[in-house]
Amino acid sequence: MPHKMSLDHVSLLVRNLDASEKFYTEVLGFTPIHNGTTLPHIRWYGIGGIDTLHITQGDFADTKLHKPTHFAVNVEDFDGFVADLRARNIPFWDWPGQPNNVTGRPDGFRQIYVRDPDGYWVEVNDHTREVA
Repeated sequence: MPHKMSLDHVSLLVRNLDASEKFYTEVLGFTPIHNGTTLPHIRWYGIGGIDTLHITQGDFADTKLHKPTHFAVNVEDFDGFVADLRARNIPFWDWPGQPNNVTGRPDGFRQIYVRDPDGYWVEVNDHTREVA
């Protein structure tokens, strides 16, 4: 029998908590939230609603990162977000890999990809929840 589920959180292994915190709060605008573990090498961030990001500082040596392995967030003012990245000289890419370019997805939404300090790919798009 199928069970109704929703995303609770994404967890990433990072090299440096402070560098990652700066990216996720200052570039993407995530909000620090209560860390239920109370462990000093873990931090939690609110993304919107009940979705959260957990980052854990640890040994990153075996981690391999490729663009198809990413997580995505949507932003209400996509054009404003892209303009802000350009104004702050923060690099982003389209899906094929062209710098500072926006991709139109087959479903009609637009997307870009940014990389965090550890090289994780984060898709930012204007996808609305009304359309799957």
